Amino acid sequence: MEVDKKILVVEDSAVQRAVCVEQLKEIGFTNIFEAGDGVEALETIRNNSVDLILSDWDMPKMDGLELLKSLKKDSDLQNTPFIFLTVHDNEDKNREAMVYGAVDYIVKPSSPSDLKESIEVIFKRGIRNILIVEDSELQKEICIVQLQQIGFEKITGAANGIEALNHMENNPVDLIVSDWEMPEMDGLELLKAVKDNAKLKYIPFLILTVHDDPEKNQEALNLGALDFIVKPSTPDSLHMKIRKILY
Repeated sequence: MEVDKKILVVEDSAVQRAVCVEQLKEIGFTNIFEAGDGVEALETIRNNSVDLILSDWDMPKMDGLELLKSLKKDSDLQNTPFIFLTVHDNEDKNREAMVYGAVDYIVKPSSPSDLKESIEVIFKRGIRNILIVEDSELQKEICIVQLQQIGFEKITGAANGIEALNHMENNPVDLIVSDWEMPEMDGLELLKAVKDNAKLKYIPFLILTVHDDPEKNQEALNLGALDFIVKPSTPDSLHMKIRKILY
């Protein structure tokens, strides 16, 4: 793990903040910033380069969700990975954070191993190569932005299956996220070509589809797609599917 990364811990409880900082030090991190609420956190982030934010949810002045929303509105800060430290064990409530662009959440009290596992997953995302195959420039851009919001950096776009195959001839790809209906070569044809290619067949394949008919979408699963996402997608739906596939 890259332990030289700079991490900001945002927690209004001095005791909880000290515990989290100590756990990060146990893992090996030394570049650690601290803030007692969202207002202080924003000031810290704007004055320092930060690679990851670990934030409590419930805080005075500006809570964790308000902090996250503020970051996503700032073009210079919106791609900073954000993990919630929360006492909420309600999955629906915690997924609310994913809707706004959090990359993960950890239910407190956490252990150093929980923290380490979650941080490792986030930093590994930066080295994953994702190929988005989508003929609509707008939909492609939306998908790329959503992936950036959940921590991915190496994202390439292709307009159809032929462009995708040409790209994969000379470039590594760890995940294919492909639209179904495209000109020249659609998503199903691309899926078949990938699975018939000995060099490509093990690349995980996600289908983006407007079809909400389970029988129709089952066709893609039968051909080797690992899962499908019904459009329009959200950052949390992408996050949950990709996390399951890549980690």
